[in-house]
This record gives sequence, structure tokens and C-alpha cells, in this order.
Amino acid sequence: MDNQRTTQARPYLGVDVGGTFTDLAFYDESGELTCIKVASTPATPGLSTLQGVNELRRLSSCTDAAWSEMSHTHSNTVAVNCLIERTGAKLGLLVTAGFRDTLEIARMTIPEPARYDSRRPVPLVPRRRVAGVEERIDAEGRVVKPLDAESAIAAAARLGELGCEILVICFLHSYKNPAHEREARAAIERELPGLPVEISSDVWPQAREFERATLALVNAHIRPAVERQAKLLVGGMAERGVGTPARGSRSNGGMELLATMAERPVTALLSGPAAGVAGAAAAAADAGWTGANLMTLDVGGTSADIGVVRGGRPVLSAEERVADFPILVPTVAVSAIGAGGGSIIWTDPTGALKIGPKSTGADPGPACYGLKGGGVAAMTDAFLLAGLLNPQRLLGGRMKVHPDRARRALEAVGGQVGLSPEQVADGAIQVATAMLAAESTSVLARRDVDLSRYRMVAYGGAGPLVAALVAEAVYVNSVLIPPVPGTLSALGAAQADLEGDFVQPIYRGLDSLDAASLGGALEGIRSQTAGWLEREAVGLRVQHAVVEYSAEMRYEGQGFDVTVPIDEAWLAAGDSAAILAAFHDAHQRAFGHSHRGTPAWLQELRAHLTGRLPKPAPASLQSAEVGGDPSIRNIRLRGKEVEGRIFNREDIAADSRIAGPAIVEQMDTTTLVPDGWMLTLALNGALILERGAA
Repeated sequence: MDNQRTTQARPYLGVDVGGTFTDLAFYDESGELTCIKVASTPATPGLSTLQGVNELRRLSSCTDAAWSEMSHTHSNTVAVNCLIERTGAKLGLLVTAGFRDTLEIARMTIPEPARYDSRRPVPLVPRRRVAGVEERIDAEGRVVKPLDAESAIAAAARLGELGCEILVICFLHSYKNPAHEREARAAIERELPGLPVEISSDVWPQAREFERATLALVNAHIRPAVERQAKLLVGGMAERGVGTPARGSRSNGGMELLATMAERPVTALLSGPAAGVAGAAAAAADAGWTGANLMTLDVGGTSADIGVVRGGRPVLSAEERVADFPILVPTVAVSAIGAGGGSIIWTDPTGALKIGPKSTGADPGPACYGLKGGGVAAMTDAFLLAGLLNPQRLLGGRMKVHPDRARRALEAVGGQVGLSPEQVADGAIQVATAMLAAESTSVLARRDVDLSRYRMVAYGGAGPLVAALVAEAVYVNSVLIPPVPGTLSALGAAQADLEGDFVQPIYRGLDSLDAASLGGALEGIRSQTAGWLEREAVGLRVQHAVVEYSAEMRYEGQGFDVTVPIDEAWLAAGDSAAILAAFHDAHQRAFGHSHRGTPAWLQELRAHLTGRLPKPAPASLQSAEVGGDPSIRNIRLRGKEVEGRIFNREDIAADSRIAGPAIVEQMDTTTLVPDGWMLTLALNGALILERGAA
């Protein structure tokens, strides 16, 4: 996040729609920040955003002219929830004849090999709605058997009769030559105009038939839900006097127009978590942690998301799995676990306490919300009974909590296993901490992360409450709590740049690529990036654009790829020797060895484009000139009752040093400082917790 901060002439709005709350972060034209939370509306995604915008308009003194020019970016969980619940479009799939079982065979891997009952995930499309078409293109892109258009039309008609709402076509080697996919789509649209058709080579032209077919199917499955939400937001913002186009957060941490995102919604599967990780990187830089290696922990109402920032930038991955499905497009590497504030506390048949993955959601929510139909114990009830949450303070600045209802709910759980409500609360917090620590260790090990060299940024409504406890468990000694942690994902959306990812398939031995071939590949991907930027930059002041190139490469006969940073000048000059040397070095770094006499293959050329935009000033909270006196409250910590000092966030002086056990309260979150930890303030008002500094 090296963008220049600016005193903006236009307002900025960032929105993050979570499972429980919708967060809105609004900078007016003078740079003043207003953050609010409203209850999410899962039945009508996007409605809570418009309700929050109505409230912001009432609170703001922004002029009508400035309001009309407001830049607004929206992140949400509509796409990923649709995929997890499989509530999207009913699909049909056309494949090359002889490959009907691509989805069933998958990669022949079992999720948990040690379990006899472990099974591969159920495909998104059942075999009865998969049909073969006579055609064949080889791995070089040459036509071996011409497309039988009549067989494609007949197969599509049969799938339509089976209830197929969107048809997806994924032919063998179409990443190399998409001609047959395009011809089949044209024939079907001509003969069956009421049946929408999508082709895999348009979604992401990459080898691996199973993964490419899956990505195209996921894209089609979630499209109707994303289109509905985009239509509601685009129309709703216009009705509220906002004249600028709506943009959405992408899974790579950037943004693009909602209208174009609806064309390829799979790029926004993880928009909410990605915006949070990008916001965490920016918050760390604003606090002086420039270029830091970070673990990010976002604990919201429904789930907890764990991400990685390396060298000050969110880590992107092209091998993520979302809801059991491999996702080839680059996304911010985030792992989710059902351990949020609304996660249900329950016991299994052996009497062990369990947390999640089911959640009480926004309605009826945890028992302490006191809403009709509630009464189920959740993590927020445990935090409240443990004294970590203030029973007199409004949750999220607007919701009254009911300790008596939390106690009754926890008592009901404890009655099943002979535990008091307090013991259930203690146990639930310990289990949730252990779950988060285990998931963090697993996720970060896969990212080649040495946690002892990383720091943590915690945010979300409950992240600061458990951050230090999780940090202890994973041996992280420094934790940063941003100034407005409860709405950091919304801030990340407001501060996003334009970011796009592009791929140019090559799949040839490097020694067979001459200067003309490499230059042609460069021109092909340049054309993609330039066209995308021209379309997406409408109405924005792009300061400058940066394109970073990389190549997916492997040794001949190898079964996996290595990502190699590529200098644009090497491609322009056709310098294959420099590319080969970079590959050897990358392989050496990744695996500790290289084979410099072995031929290498260049699989794909990739580009990541960033259009840098002006940024609002860093969000911060004013510190008191003289620290206020804390109050005292009994809290439960590590299974014992202790006295904790309670501070209001706005009453902490800039030079304060607060030793735990202590609690810091503010509108959007509560921060726990356990014993053995020391809290200080960063220059931008962020809280920094250091272990062993007390």
C-alpha cells in the first residue's frame, strides 16, 4: 500500500456485508471518517447496504454535489454463501465425447485419507446433466476431429429438458484453441435462444480440464445471485443520488465495476475477506509497520478468516479451495473457520464442548440479543458472561445485550454435561482459541510461514477480543489493533485500487520459443490488461498503472508448476536465457535444489495489473491529552476470575502503557489485554499489544 494519501475532493464509501452485520466506512469530502454497523439482511443481500446508506446520508453534512460524486466499493459474501449452500443456478455441462466422468474422477484424492468414511466432494453437476459432444482438439491446439454442431445442439436440448438453467461448455484443450467452444455456443444460442451458455475458455483459459470445468461451473452457478445483488445496488445507489458507478471488491484485494464483475463473478468469491486482508496491510503500514510480514485474524459474527501479508502485500494464491472446489483465479489467500461471535456452542455425545460451524446469524442471533426465536448459546454469550463484554454497552453501538438470557442459554448447555454457566463460557473461549490457533498453524504452514517471524493484525467485531489469546497459542508476540477494527473490511474496500489478473496460455518448451513467440505472448497479455484498465477506469483518477509479470514453469516431465517473476524486458527482447535462469533460481528457493541442465516448459504467462488510485487519509482515533481513570470489573480469564481495568478507547493518552489484565472498549469492538501483555499506541492511534513487555 504505497499509494499517496490525499485530501480528497470527493467522498469515499466502503461496504462489507457480513453474515451478522453490514459495515459501512464513509469519508466525507473533508476526510472525516464515519463508521456504522447495521444488521445484515440475508434474505435480500444488498438491502442492508442501502439501509446503511440512508443512515449515512442523514448523519453526513456532505453536499448533494459531493454525494453525487462519491466513490463507492462493495464487498460481500453473496457469492461464497451461494456456493457453500449450493443455492445457485441449476447447471448442465457439455464436454468432449469420452470425458463425461471428468467431475467424478476429479483428482482421485480423498480429503481425509485416515478416515474410512471420507469421501470426495459431490460434484456441482450430477452425471445425468453431463453430456459428451463429438469434437477433438489436441494439446497443440490443432483440430483432430471437427465439431459436430448437431450433436452439441441435441445434447443441449436434452439437458434443457432436465431443468438446466445455464449450460457450461468445457472441451478438451480449449485453453489452447477455443474455436470449438465458441462454435458450439453460437450454434446452441441460435437454435435454443432461451438457454444461456458459458464457455470455460472465456472464464479462465488454463490447462487442467477438471479445474477449468469446475471454475466455469462455479462461475455459472453463482451468477444469478451476484447479478441480482448487483442490480439492486446499482439501482439503489442511483435512487439515493449517487451518480458514480458502483464497484465491487475482487478476491485479489482490488476492485472493478459491479456491472463487469457480474460477467465473471467467480473473481469475487472471497471479496469480503480479501478486502479485510488488504485493509489490514494498509493499517499496518499507517501504524509504522511498513513492509511487515503479518498474519491477519478477522473474527466476525459468523466466521473467522485467517490471511497472510508478506512484505506488506497480501499473498495471492491460484490454488485456493472454496467450499470443496479448486479455484484457479488468483485470490487473496484466506482460510475461514466457523468460530465467530454467532457460532453456536453445543456438546457432542461424548460430552465435549463444540463451537460452530453453524451460526445463529443476525436473526435471531446469540441468546443475549433477546430477539424472538433466539435462546441458543453462542460465543457472544460466553464473552458476555465472562465479563469480557460490557453488559451496559450497546453492541456495535446500537444493540442492547441481555446477560440473563446469555446465562440461561449457557446453563442449558452446561446442564447436559454437568458444568456451570461460567464453566461453559470458560470452556467455549478455550475451545474457540484452540480452533483458531490450530487453523492458523495449518494455514500458515501451507504458506511457508514461520510464525515466530510474523506479527498479527486483528480486526472484526470479535478479533481484538481473542487476538492476544490466539497469539500466545501460536507464539506471535506482537498484535496490532487498527483504529476502527470492527469495520476494517469496509475500510479496505473504500481504499482499494483497481486490480486485475490475466493469463496467456503457452504450454511449450522454453527452448522452442523464439523472440517472436515471446514477444507475441507479451503483446497478447498487454492487450488484455490495456482493454481491462480502459473499461474499469471510467470516472476514476488513476495515478499510475503497474503491471507485474510472472510465468508458471516446470522442468520437462515435472507434474507441478513454479511461479517465476518475469521482467517485461526479457519478454520484449525474447531473452529466454534470462527467463530460464530465473526459473532455476525460483525452483532452488522453493525446493532447495535445481537441475540446470534439464529443459524447462513455460506453461502460462501471467500479469497482475494495479491501477493506483488516490486514497483517503489514514483512519485514526484521537487520543486523550491526559489518560482517564479506568473502572474495575471482574472478568474471567484463563478459567479464573480476576480484576480487570476497563478503559474507554477515547480516554487513552498517546504515551500510555497499559499492562494486562485490562479491557479497552470502543463502539465497534472490545480489545482484551491479558496478563503478561502491554498495550501502547501507535502514531496513527492503533493499539499495539506486546507480549512480555509488561
